[in-house]
Formats: sequence, structure tokens, C-alpha cells
Amino acid sequence: MSEQAAAVWAIVAPALQAGGGGHDLMIRSYRALQTGAMEELPDDVWHTILAWLPLEDLARLAQVDKHVRALVERRVPQALDPAAHEAPDFVRTIYTQAELDAAPDGVVFAPGAGRDLTLRHNGTAVLHGPGTLTAIDDGWVYPVDDARILTVTGGHVMASGQAVIDAVTGGEVDAGDDVRIGTVTADAQVDAFGRATIGTVTGGRVNAHTDARIGHVAGGSVEASLRAAIGTVTGGNITLRNYATIDSVTGGDTRIRAYENTQVTVHACADQVHVDAYDCATITADSGTVTVRSPGVTVNVNGNVVVNHQHEPVPDNDDLW
Repeated sequence: MSEQAAAVWAIVAPALQAGGGGHDLMIRSYRALQTGAMEELPDDVWHTILAWLPLEDLARLAQVDKHVRALVERRVPQALDPAAHEAPDFVRTIYTQAELDAAPDGVVFAPGAGRDLTLRHNGTAVLHGPGTLTAIDDGWVYPVDDARILTVTGGHVMASGQAVIDAVTGGEVDAGDDVRIGTVTADAQVDAFGRATIGTVTGGRVNAHTDARIGHVAGGSVEASLRAAIGTVTGGNITLRNYATIDSVTGGDTRIRAYENTQVTVHACADQVHVDAYDCATITADSGTVTVRSPGVTVNVNGNVVVNHQHEPVPDNDDLW
């Protein structure tokens, strides 16, 4: 999507959502903006879009480029008339920080390109992309489509579609579909499922399940289940269940509990790594300490590894964290 098309969508998306333009129109508009130039957008799409937008958004839309301005000027000339913006029926839209702070519960908006906005009230908000929200400090937020959030420091975020969150340093995040999270740190709590991915975990608590994937764990507490996968581990407290895997443990102060049919690979020079293996887990290790807790565990030793056998019952879930 071009820069001009992204700017148009940032204005159009919340108006279509709030005005009842319908899911079909949103899809048609998004696809047209994604694949074509401004002048190639079908007339019927433009006609419907312009019909739904309030005057203030039409005035903003006219600033995108000359082609769009000409369309607005020809079809809705009052949008460019300053006097019309003072009429009693003039409808304001949320696109400044002050307006966002004062907005009632249940706002639906797209932040737009280049806007430094932070959501900090305790209401609910639906965030549409494309567009970037600088931070979320509080409230219940639902990022959809390809909305982007730079930092989550508080509140409860439920992300879907292809939303992107750069960093989670606090609060709670539920990420599904194809959502991407850059880093999880500090006191954050993240539940990643579906095809969601997390780049790096250095703190907080993360639950990755279904087919979710974490690139690197360097700290914090992580529980991976079903076929969730973790790439590289250099620290942290990790619990694996079902068919979850760790591709490579390379060192750091790391404690791993492996259950059921999970698989862990510990590389050389990872002497501080300790793995407790239960059920039918498979551990391949070149270093560290492996404690076999169940007779069905398989340990493949390729180097200087300490292997202990201390069979015991599998602990309850409440004891894992």
C-alpha cells in the first residue's frame, strides 16, 4: 500500500466501521487502496466512502494528494468551506491526543500516519490499521487488521489479524491470528496463540500455545504447549507441554521443565542449564544438567552432561510457575 493510500485508509476505516458501511465495503475499499493508485479506485467505492465520512474527515482526506482533493471538491464542496465546520450538525472525529483523552467509552478509530497518540483512559477502543498508536497505558483495546502499537505499558490488549506490537513492558496482551510482538519485558503478561509470533522474551510471563512461536527467550517465565516452538534460549524459566519444542539452548541461567512429548536441544558450553524431564520428553544435550523424572524420558548425551535419575510424580499445573 502506498503512503497516500495508507493515509486515506487511516481516515476512511473508522468512519466506515462506525457509520455502518458494512464489512463488504471495508474489504473492497482496503483491497482497492492496497493494489491500485488513487486515480484507479472505482467511482462507486469513492462515492460510498465520501458519503460516510463526516466533514472534518473529508477535509483531512482532501489533504492527501491533488487527485483526492479534486474528488472531494467536486462531490462534497462544503467539506472545504470553513463556515460549514462551524454548523450545529458538524461532526468531530478523534485524531488528536486531547480528543482521544476526552473520548467516551467505546471509541473506534485509526490513528493515521505520523500521529503521536497514547491511549490512557480505562474505556474500550477498537484500533484499525494501517496506522500507528504510540502507546497503550490503560483500557481494553482491540487492534485489528494491520494496526501497529509501539508500546503496551498497561491495560488489556486483544490483538487479531495482522496487528503488530513492537514492545510489551506491562499490562496484558492476547495475541492470535498472525499478530507479531517484538519484545516482552518487565511485568508484562502475554498469551500468544494461533500463528502469533514473539521476537524476544526477556521478562514477564508468556503463554505460547497452538502454533505460536517465540524466537528467543533470555529471561522471564514461558510456558509453551501443543506445537508451540521456541528458537533460541539463553535464560529464563520455561515449561513445555504436548509437542512443544526448543530448537537450541545455548547457555544462561536457564531452568526448563519438559513434559509429555516435548523436545529440547541443549548445546555445548551451557553448563548453567538445568532440564527436568517428565513423561516421554526427549532431551538432546551437549552440556548442562538433565534430571530424569519419569522412566519414559529419552536422553541423548553428546558431551559433558550431568544426568540424574530422580523419578517422581508430575506436579500439578498450579506448581509450574
